[in-house]
Amino acid sequence: MVQLLRLLDLTPEKVRPEDILPQRPPMVMIDRLTEYQPQHATTQLEVREDNIFVEDGRMLETGVVENIAQTCAARLGYYCLINGLPVNVGVVGAINRLHITRRPLVGETLTTHIDVVSEALGLTKVAATACVGDELLAQCEMRIAVKV
Repeated sequence: MVQLLRLLDLTPEKVRPEDILPQRPPMVMIDRLTEYQPQHATTQLEVREDNIFVEDGRMLETGVVENIAQTCAARLGYYCLINGLPVNVGVVGAINRLHITRRPLVGETLTTHIDVVSEALGLTKVAATACVGDELLAQCEMRIAVKV
């Protein structure tokens, strides 16, 4: 499967966010999907001054949460892309145990990891972390409902 994806140039790093996300600028909160496995995804976002979730040189907490949600969307969108399915739209159903130690600064690259904890009946629960380098900035559990 990996060889076929490379031939089609659909490796996670080569896929554009608009190909796997239902969001469109200025709401796109990932620059690239850097890792995909059926139960895991990692994305990166360079925090830029013109980002709609940046204020006074820092990303707002809502931007960090939106980045986590879009990492979930990127995982599902990539799955849909490589399987020839339309990209589904998801809705955040719940956020639990959200802890943000600091907001990322303009110029920093936010790396976000999500791991699927459970999936059933169109509901997905993930554990998420967002880091700059080795520094943990945020973590939470998020539940996503997929619109069918």
